[in-house]
Amino acid sequence: LFFSLVVLSSFSLCFSVDFHPTLLKLLCSFCAAIFSGLLVLVLHIMIAIAWATSAVMDFVMALFRPQHPKPWYAFGKYMGNFHCNPELDPYFFDETHFPWVEMIEKNWKVIQSELDAYLKVNKTLQPYFNPDLISSPACWRVIGLRFWGVDHQENQKNFPETMKLFKKVPGLMSVSFSQLQPKSQINPHNGDTNAQLRCHLGIKIPSSLPDTGFTVGDESRSWEEGKVFLFCDAQRHYAVNNSDETRIICLFDVIRPEYEHLEVSVCSTVLAALLMQKVMQIIPFIRYRHWIRKPIYYLMQLVARIPVALHIGTSLVFKFLQ
Repeated sequence: LFFSLVVLSSFSLCFSVDFHPTLLKLLCSFCAAIFSGLLVLVLHIMIAIAWATSAVMDFVMALFRPQHPKPWYAFGKYMGNFHCNPELDPYFFDETHFPWVEMIEKNWKVIQSELDAYLKVNKTLQPYFNPDLISSPACWRVIGLRFWGVDHQENQKNFPETMKLFKKVPGLMSVSFSQLQPKSQINPHNGDTNAQLRCHLGIKIPSSLPDTGFTVGDESRSWEEGKVFLFCDAQRHYAVNNSDETRIICLFDVIRPEYEHLEVSVCSTVLAALLMQKVMQIIPFIRYRHWIRKPIYYLMQLVARIPVALHIGTSLVFKFLQ
């Protein structure tokens, strides 16, 4: 009503028009009704826009909202100590929850025979690239067939049946063989991420605990030939072989079900961290200079997506990490 009076008064002053009181009331009522209608319409439009915006935001958030906490990484964006939720990140996982474990165990002799054939020709495996993790030089030796989503085509040629088996495992990220020499150990450390199930398949196990075994947190287990156990790699763990013979296992990684939608991201993030470790070995100057290290690491993350997602330049990754 106030708006109507202002409009009519302005019209009367501008054009020197005198309105009859009855006509003035009618015009005021008409203008008030129009204004009220417009105001209600604007309010309804605003409510509709707000509702639609909220619905769109909820939809978008549902697409990207993790059903599990973000993956933890030992290096990079989520650096820091691993503070686990024991219910989500136990020391060891229950093997019976994963049907592919039985398939691998039933065919472990196939895997063992291909490794034996390889070792008859090559005698031993390659020293692990990070010497900080081992008790003596070259006591931990490996050969990688798949490494964080990157296939080593040359190595896989020596293990065709092994790879046929492992390609049946959904979410497979890594496959390798690991030798631990007599009277040596892999030092306590946290792995690269909690986003995968790290699996050990016993191939050649010379003895059991207390001489030879594996510890995660405060829980220890012995390896068994032909048997698989699964553990959380982010938990602090170490391996010992105090026997007089070499211990050999097949190590493989499988993406955890709650992180399946992040598989490429997880692989490229961890791969970038490992490449960065190698860079810091080559150029020690940048190790404690975060302002240099950080942009190089982010560049590595982008570069690492190429071999992981597109399978281009895979051989260069392995050559660099040797």
